[in-house]
Amino acid sequence: MQRRTYDVAVVGAGIVGSATAYHLARAGQRVVLVERSGVAAEASDAGAGMLTPLAEAGAGDLSDPLLRLGLAGLRHYQTLEAQLESETGMWAGLVHLPTLYPAFDDGQAEALRRDLAALQTLRPELGWLEADEVRQREPLLAPSVRGAILSPAEGNVAIGHLTRLLVRAAQLHGAELLIPRSALALLWDGVRVQGVLTEEGVIEAAHVVLATGAWSSAWHAQGERTAIVFPLKGQLLALRPSGQPLRHTIYAGPLGYLVPKADGSVFVGATSERRGFDKTPTAAGLAQLLAVVRRVVPALEEAAVERTWAGLRPVSADGLPFIGEAPSSPGLWLAVGHGRVGAITGPVTGFIIAELIQGRPVPYELDLRPFAPERLGAWRRRLTPLSAAGAGGRQLELFSQPATAAEAEAAAEEERRERP
Repeated sequence: MQRRTYDVAVVGAGIVGSATAYHLARAGQRVVLVERSGVAAEASDAGAGMLTPLAEAGAGDLSDPLLRLGLAGLRHYQTLEAQLESETGMWAGLVHLPTLYPAFDDGQAEALRRDLAALQTLRPELGWLEADEVRQREPLLAPSVRGAILSPAEGNVAIGHLTRLLVRAAQLHGAELLIPRSALALLWDGVRVQGVLTEEGVIEAAHVVLATGAWSSAWHAQGERTAIVFPLKGQLLALRPSGQPLRHTIYAGPLGYLVPKADGSVFVGATSERRGFDKTPTAAGLAQLLAVVRRVVPALEEAAVERTWAGLRPVSADGLPFIGEAPSSPGLWLAVGHGRVGAITGPVTGFIIAELIQGRPVPYELDLRPFAPERLGAWRRRLTPLSAAGAGGRQLELFSQPATAAEAEAAAEEERRERP
């Protein structure tokens, strides 16, 4: 059986895993990135890429953990963009167009005005635009607009492109990409993680980072049936305007959003559907997205439809990601469950994990307690161990993940029988 040894093994090459691998490799760690299908193959190449943390400040709540993590993410992008472009000589994927938060009735306008003062304590550059100013800045918006918050620093990113660039930069710093390669099991020596087993052999590592997206429940002690992390389907639509371009990212609250991309297309999103792992676009989803266009930017109703698609957001049971080392399993790190805010929080999560693995303080003075990895239970499975010869002749344990729902149920039943 082939055996490889690294400082860190990262499982999953979406935006979170790729950022983790990049920051670790850049710091001189020996890193391997293990991916079963393709870089940015799932949610990281399906999202609209909005960098709008202020969208999480519902009713002006400045204590929201996702808001705080997103604001740190916005700061992190400033450094990350410059680093990547310097190291690779390539565009990092950021679109520096401002964001508008419009109101389409007097009640919405009043609510946004109330929130603005509090939000300006976090981002002083925010401003209020009256209806005439909004229409002047963004002529494509519906005439019924009553005003808007203007956020100059919140843009958007080509998230799939950025993910692939992070992997490229990580490789420039010495990281190894194993693809396609499935991580079949966690490797243990007593309590501490020692690596992962793949179909082509053992990967030994002092640290294992799970960045496994919507499939992460397979690694949780309670199994997939408890939906610790579940897929939330989001359908999107890409339009090609024939006239003047959209000048801002438009976040219209519960109505939806429109995101102008660097190539001139406009992404319209998004639905939120519990449909398991189905990613099929539907007529109902398309109708919902077209309603967003009609209500928010009716001038784009004549735009050409380029494509429709869907992705699977990895949403945690309580709506917050899991970030950090699992207390009951030293060496096992979680970076999963980022839901619909992966574009803004994914890269900074990778940086956080990299810093913590190196024994450094939590960056950006963040409080990670709301994101505690084991707040909903342990991530180590209690399954029958398989023997594997470890380094130095010691015996290691391989705790495998169930491949099917039936196996998950059988494992859960076995665990219930073992309980006193």
